Amino acid sequence: MSTIVIIVTGWLGLCLGSFTHLVVSRYSPTQTSHQFFNAIILQRSHCPKCESQLTWFSLIPVISWLMQQGKCHSCAAPIAIHYLLAEIFFAIICMLIVSYYGICLWSIILILLSIIFTILIIIDYVYLLLPDSFNYSILLLGMICAVFELGRLNLMEALCGSIFGLLLLGLPSLFYYLLTKRIGLGSGDIKLLAALGSWLEYPQLSILLIIASSLGLIHFFIIKKSWIKSFKKHTINQMTAIPFGPYLLIAGYGLLIC
Repeated sequence: MSTIVIIVTGWLGLCLGSFTHLVVSRYSPTQTSHQFFNAIILQRSHCPKCESQLTWFSLIPVISWLMQQGKCHSCAAPIAIHYLLAEIFFAIICMLIVSYYGICLWSIILILLSIIFTILIIIDYVYLLLPDSFNYSILLLGMICAVFELGRLNLMEALCGSIFGLLLLGLPSLFYYLLTKRIGLGSGDIKLLAALGSWLEYPQLSILLIIASSLGLIHFFIIKKSWIKSFKKHTINQMTAIPFGPYLLIAGYGLLIC
């Protein structure tokens, strides 16, 4: 892999990281899909503090942050470090994918999934919500790849995997509700596992669920420690709730690239 390709891939990753952060920052649970789309496409980038529109220079990934010393050019308000970290994170992801798989359609697919997965992870972590539009995007993309045999599965295997994923979480969730009259698992998590089933062989979904559950338990035990303040805490009906989607996505992506 030539140095030029790696540099170009890294720069593309910086831009994708900036876009991903923009998508997450403009999401709100109260928005309709149309409003969310308009917020991403039509709304000009601006400083959240003084609301001044950003110049083209302020939109250059990493460079603008460093040149402005992490401050808004208009009001000098601090620009959060996570803007920079998101750009660097995606640059690394893109370079690793292209270095391992080369320049091919599968690399593009993995990068696209990285974007969708990251958006879902952050939204679920913050809002305890997995929007259907992103879940269905994963499912639709998986089915398209299966039709043209771009991934591991053909169409029949993808359909069976989606159904198995739906039942794997759907049935226990239903039984739990019938027994306790309480919702133990969000419908978004069930739809997400069904969507991931269109990418992975159905026996792998059980492994995915074991890995995700283990990560979720670690998260639960961490937030129960009162001295740890960094994790966002959710409560539903005075009970501690943790986002399960991020761990389904992390486990699913790990199995996909292995």
